[in-house]
Amino acid sequence: MSGNSQIAFNPIGNTVVVAAAGTAPTGVQAPVFAKVNPQAAGQYRFVNAGSNTVFLGTGSTAALAQAAAVAPTAGSPTAAIVLLPGAIEILRFNIDTFFSGLASGATTIYVTPGQGI
Repeated sequence: MSGNSQIAFNPIGNTVVVAAAGTAPTGVQAPVFAKVNPQAAGQYRFVNAGSNTVFLGTGSTAALAQAAAVAPTAGSPTAAIVLLPGAIEILRFNIDTFFSGLASGATTIYVTPGQGI
């Protein structure tokens, strides 16, 4: 297990907003500070500050993240990550990942790059 997975979460970039909505917006990135070794980065803290479930889409481009923000249905799985209302999750992605979100109404997702749990 990586040593970074055993330390408390440490922000290493600015928090950005994914404005999830009924139509998934263009994907956004949460850049890591330039002075940080990219190999030590890649974890992100997600906070669903809204009262709606969000289907988080990720991708290597803004368009791919937007296209991946799709709610799964019975018999139709998707790659979207479900963020329940009020959820706070730390997940690992490449440092150049884009994020988008689909929700039943306007919902703010805060994304902070960092390292640790």
